[in-house]
Amino acid sequence: MANQTSFLRYWGKADPNYPDEPKWHPLAYHCLDVAAVTAIWWDVSPVIRRTFLAAFDWSDFSARKLRAWVIFFITLHDLGKFDVRFQSKALDALCLAWADLKRDDVDESLAKHFDHGRMGYALAMRELSEWSSVNSAEIVDAWRPWLAAVTGHHGDLSSGADVGSDYAEAHVMDHDREARRMFVAALTDMFLRPAGLSLLDIPPACTVGAQSLLAGYCAVCDWIGSNVNSFPYRKLDANITFADYLAGNVNRIVDDDLLRCFGLRARANTYGGVADLLRKDESPRGVQILVNSLPLVPGLTLIEAPTGSGKTETALAYAWRLLDVGLADSIVFALPTQATANAMLTRAKAFAEKAIGRGSVVLAHGNRNLNPEFEQLVDAGRRETAQGKEEATIQCAAWLASSRKRVFLGQVGICTVDQVLLSVLPVRHKFVRGFGLNKSVLIVDEVHAYDAYMHGLLGEVLRRQKVTGGSAMLLSATLPAGVRSKLFQAWGAEGADDPPYPVVWHATQGRVACLTVTEAQRPPRREVDVECLKLPGAFPDDSVLNRMLSAAESGARIAVVVNLVDDAQRLTRILRDRTALPVDVFHARYRFRDRQQREEAVKTYYGRNAHRDRGRILVATQVVEQSLDLDFDWMITQICPVDLLFQRLGRLHRHDRPRPIGFEMPRCTVLSVEGEDYALHKLIYGNTRVLWRTERLLACAARIAFPAVYRDWIEQVYAEPPWDDEPDETYGAFRAWRQDQEEKEARAIQLTTMTVSQFRDEDSIATSLTRDDEMSLTVLLIQPDGRLLDGESLDELDGRKLAETLSVNAVPAPASWKKRLAGCERDDDGRVCLEMTPEAQGGWTNQEMKLRYSEDYGLERKIDESA
Repeated sequence: MANQTSFLRYWGKADPNYPDEPKWHPLAYHCLDVAAVTAIWWDVSPVIRRTFLAAFDWSDFSARKLRAWVIFFITLHDLGKFDVRFQSKALDALCLAWADLKRDDVDESLAKHFDHGRMGYALAMRELSEWSSVNSAEIVDAWRPWLAAVTGHHGDLSSGADVGSDYAEAHVMDHDREARRMFVAALTDMFLRPAGLSLLDIPPACTVGAQSLLAGYCAVCDWIGSNVNSFPYRKLDANITFADYLAGNVNRIVDDDLLRCFGLRARANTYGGVADLLRKDESPRGVQILVNSLPLVPGLTLIEAPTGSGKTETALAYAWRLLDVGLADSIVFALPTQATANAMLTRAKAFAEKAIGRGSVVLAHGNRNLNPEFEQLVDAGRRETAQGKEEATIQCAAWLASSRKRVFLGQVGICTVDQVLLSVLPVRHKFVRGFGLNKSVLIVDEVHAYDAYMHGLLGEVLRRQKVTGGSAMLLSATLPAGVRSKLFQAWGAEGADDPPYPVVWHATQGRVACLTVTEAQRPPRREVDVECLKLPGAFPDDSVLNRMLSAAESGARIAVVVNLVDDAQRLTRILRDRTALPVDVFHARYRFRDRQQREEAVKTYYGRNAHRDRGRILVATQVVEQSLDLDFDWMITQICPVDLLFQRLGRLHRHDRPRPIGFEMPRCTVLSVEGEDYALHKLIYGNTRVLWRTERLLACAARIAFPAVYRDWIEQVYAEPPWDDEPDETYGAFRAWRQDQEEKEARAIQLTTMTVSQFRDEDSIATSLTRDDEMSLTVLLIQPDGRLLDGESLDELDGRKLAETLSVNAVPAPASWKKRLAGCERDDDGRVCLEMTPEAQGGWTNQEMKLRYSEDYGLERKIDESA
């Protein structure tokens, strides 16, 4: 290729501390490193090809042309580096690459704030007509979303910048301009012409979903192509053609099986059936027997079945089938809380070993079971280079530093639903999450637990999953018909029968079909004795307390589920003052490190294999109602919506075992408020009509029978028309609540339309975006000297270790505490820094704000100075 030298005079990577020679890597070579990753991943992954074809709405015979466009544009991702302003970030490398350049010809101060992503987009838009020799508005408009995606690979979709006219001497600017033109011409010859394309052709339409997919693919390919262990710096060699350099990279990626080493690709084992995921003494039952009847096509699957009936294994088995036939590369399993995500980890590891093998990557909170090569992506970011924070390896390390983000690039990822919802919100690198989801089977558990705001976000996740030809599964004990219909509409599907419960729904091709089990496979009748007591504040009085203590002394394991953390802390103290039996407390207001330990303790004392030598009481909030395999003899619970009540009841007599005398039958006591003022409980659940209706149904029943009660009660409670005896105030409050919910859902959907990243992708921000301020404060507990409570100094930690340390030492707090904590400083990521002083009796306190923290009770408001 004649006249190559003009665009070879630019460095792409530069590091004076690079261990070998040279200390810089040609920009053209780096772009081809990324092109090689892009091409090989496309060629070896049918999922990548199918996802792109679906997103760009191209038929199979166009796959060759779409491949050419994708590789061409991704290779242009660093076009903005063909500019002496960027090159001046590493003057030593610039002088070596461009030996005849005079420093006086360049204003070196312009390098500091130069954004090569935004500038690359702006320069391409200005110069495109020169490259193609045709001033076509149609071509320019078609290029915009493609270029915005690939030049935005550092976290934001590019929207252009002021190109500038006098940043250097005229001959230098002309050199930059000609270098860009020749580079584009070289890429046209390499990638477009062999597919019968040219710059005169119009690229396929790039919709929002397709743009997000492309941006995520580009970012990950750039991260891999920037890894110096796999793509070491190379000296410029005029005897090596572009084609030869690319071919060498391609061969090395294949020979070293690089994508597999980085944990980005793994061949699924042959599907072995649901039985492979069960214990040896179990056989498929209920909805599990329907797995092999589900179609092997992308779609939305909704599994409605009772708690403890094997929905998780059903979903994983179907996902395994989809992996086996190449309809997905990976699985992302999203759960409502950190506790449920952690509880899922052991099952996910067992599944991954069966379905993918030991080499697969299972990622979750705090998990360190990572592929060593994959970990290099994080480790590589520790070394500063000439690009500073613009360096792809540093971008990668920063993004992956939190284990909650690694789920999107592994084979089996476990996370909270918040991490999934961020894929459609205006946060940095949201498109990397989206790319990870699009190539995965997305499984979302406990769908009934989400409010209208979250369902607004989830609906957009489902729409984008469908657009890219992906698959999704939703799990729930059961859903109101209105919620179920909205989820199917998000997938673009309508119509379904009303089959007997339990049921598996599958939406594809715009229609919803359903599969039901035979009479013999339906869940056995299960009865629970219930009573509903109306007490001040729905708080246990002396009579209830005495009954609890008597039951525990007789050997019963008891759960008391309250709606407020303050109530949990207060009740625990009351019970501990009255009994020598162990009373445990569990809620969400702990440091993550302490919460993990409490989760393990709760599973040890109340789980499937718990040693039950004596009675014990657990006081907990909603954290125990979902996905935790716990087993109680008696449950006392404050009033809550009927579907959440059923989730809690799923923890009664969960396993076959001997029961204490008097508790042979599952028993639940529901505590509601006196009168019809639900006070703080209204703040938790919002819709007081469902609380009132749930209470009314309970008042008329001494015993409820599952599974019939699932559909019967839920449809009654969530039915639109008012009941005959429904108070006007209750109906009026419902209408106000419904309007508020519609506004929240609209606000969530509006957020998803924002195309420019407005927020950092940090855990302290995530919850306020995904949960509508449910837990909008993240509190970092520090001592007056700035050290953490355990004495660790943050100043001594590097970037990656710092991110993980901050995460495990943070405490969630309710939005209502904003005023109380208004005087506290906040760190760069929005965490509230709360100073705490050690106490002589253990724990830490802030006397001014009357707050206390202990590993036992968590973060609490002090009742008095002796508390």
